Amino acid sequence: MMKCAEVHPNLGAFVLGGLDSEEETEVRRHLAFCPSCREKLGEFEEVSQALKVAPPLADPPSYLKDQILSYVRAEEPSPSHEELSSSRDSRSKNLPLLVPGVAAAALVAVVALGIFFGLHAEPPIATIQLTPVEKENYWGVAELHPQPSGNQQVELKLNNLDEPGPDSYYEAWFSSGEEYIGAGTFTVTDSGQTDVVLTAPPQVQNYPTFLITEQSATGDTAPSKKVVLRGEAP
Repeated sequence: MMKCAEVHPNLGAFVLGGLDSEEETEVRRHLAFCPSCREKLGEFEEVSQALKVAPPLADPPSYLKDQILSYVRAEEPSPSHEELSSSRDSRSKNLPLLVPGVAAAALVAVVALGIFFGLHAEPPIATIQLTPVEKENYWGVAELHPQPSGNQQVELKLNNLDEPGPDSYYEAWFSSGEEYIGAGTFTVTDSGQTDVVLTAPPQVQNYPTFLITEQSATGDTAPSKKVVLRGEAP
């Protein structure tokens, strides 16, 4: 499992959907068990939340975005001779985890420019009613909000969902037939109402079934057979 020092520089890219599927899965798994990193994630997600109450749509001046990206490139350290001679395989595998913190911050800054110049999030495009697969007393809803980046923000409002078993966590999925797209992981600490905000890629609009499964931290990353909540997009 990834360590906090590896997760922190990637949280900005995670919120904006900039990680590949393998890295995104590892970050989600870490977040399910790390309150500190979830708190950091919340700071990035505040920008996304603010989009929902921002003024009407207006494009920021292109020169501002160019200035930010130019600053990021200038801040990236030049590789040493030893770094250049290291294994290509090792470098390509770990590169997404070594993005400087300034780059992640700049990604959020670009989004924040959208807020400043009037970007806004649309109202929910769908509200999915979630019901238990077995005869349990928990239930909930999932609201889908389109984001300017093209991603879908998934707001979960769950009731009476029990804490997952030892070394387990919950994961949200969109499915179509036998195809699945992960939408994020979370856990709960007690019964009652649980509010969760997740981010899913744009293509989930074509996956009408929404599932919440209980996953083992030491098991396969594919959806488990233990489905606790299920719903269909209207």
